[in-house]
Amino acid sequence: MLKVGVVGLGLWGQNHPMVYDDYHRSELSVVCDLDEEKARTVAEKYRCDWTTDITELAHSDIPAFSVATPDHAHFAPASTLLEAGKHILIEKPLTTDLSEAQKLAELADRSNSMSMVDFHQRWNPQWAMIKDSVEAGEIGESVMGYIRLSDAIEVAESWLSWAGKSGPHWFLFPHTMDIMRWVIGQEPRRVFASGHRGVLAAKGVDTWDCIQAIVEFDTCRITFETSWIVPNANPSVTDCHMTLYGSTGKIEYDQDFAGISFTTDKHRYPWVPLGKKDRYGRLDHFMYAPMRYFVDCVLDGVPPQCTIADGLANVAMIDAVLRSLETGQPADISVT
Repeated sequence: MLKVGVVGLGLWGQNHPMVYDDYHRSELSVVCDLDEEKARTVAEKYRCDWTTDITELAHSDIPAFSVATPDHAHFAPASTLLEAGKHILIEKPLTTDLSEAQKLAELADRSNSMSMVDFHQRWNPQWAMIKDSVEAGEIGESVMGYIRLSDAIEVAESWLSWAGKSGPHWFLFPHTMDIMRWVIGQEPRRVFASGHRGVLAAKGVDTWDCIQAIVEFDTCRITFETSWIVPNANPSVTDCHMTLYGSTGKIEYDQDFAGISFTTDKHRYPWVPLGKKDRYGRLDHFMYAPMRYFVDCVLDGVPPQCTIADGLANVAMIDAVLRSLETGQPADISVT
């Protein structure tokens, strides 16, 4: 069994200790959060140690950690743990600063430890099917694509206390930009972006309302859209649709509608529940798979597929989007 610790116990971070406590190949040893009460409460739930001090973890005998702090707060704990030779799994995005992402990539290159980024959509069976189809040449060469991933405005207004330090570009683009880069197997070269601010700023969340970005890959152009101002009345918290055109075919995917809808106080497309075991006592949702995969990679000595280099490429794409928004001109993307 692998001893694992978790840094960051927020909205998504609390899923990490649940998975490590449940998985038969891992032992949840410690949790860490700046909020002492939160750290103590989670530790009591899973009968493990807790701390508010990341340096304690760096000097511990625990070999592996998840970093699930807010988007803008990944660098400090990740760099501290990498410098201490720990194996780490970092939630997306790798960082919200390109220079910090480059430093983490350098630390990972110099380290003998395993490191990966949690791009969990790669474990979504539908996306895996799309990847397999493209690799098999079923639609020919990828030529043009479109993907939208947006959230209901409640995510920015009430879900994330730190929303103003992130935005739909850091919270949602990491998913879509990684998955399309992965699906088509090409590197991004240039981007032209346009966006709007004002709706969220008027509500006290100073970030982008929505962004559209055309990214030029090696042979394919993909339009990425994201927004944090979808009405809460939308049937799903997320709004995700994809079309990929190839030289001999196309693929379409509606990630919102899984074939079931409920109508009670509102019409909605439910998610498979997260944050709890299913009725048979299992944690089977694909979003939990990367954490178990991370444990397997460390124990089995197999380099993970979602690398820090993938995380760096992801940050480089979003950094170029922001530069294009600032200048109103296309921006080159450097993934090194």
